[in-house]
Amino acid sequence: MIVALLSSFLLVALAEMGDKTQLVALSMASRYRRPWAVLLGILIATTVNHALASSVGVWASTRVPATVVQWALVLGFIGFGVWTR
Repeated sequence: MIVALLSSFLLVALAEMGDKTQLVALSMASRYRRPWAVLLGILIATTVNHALASSVGVWASTRVPATVVQWALVLGFIGFGVWTR
């Protein structure tokens, strides 16, 4: 179980490095000339971000009924569809 948890965490962390974070890392590493320090900072920030998001998700799942979450998602998707149309 711990292997699955760690491997999925590592996969998500690496996937996150490939999007907008890559542009921020490139610009900061070229500006400050310390690429390993920049990458370490981004890794720590990504880890904290995922830990906070999952903690809030677990907390909310124990306090918000599933039907409320389902309807919020339905309305959110419909609203996004109308907005982007």
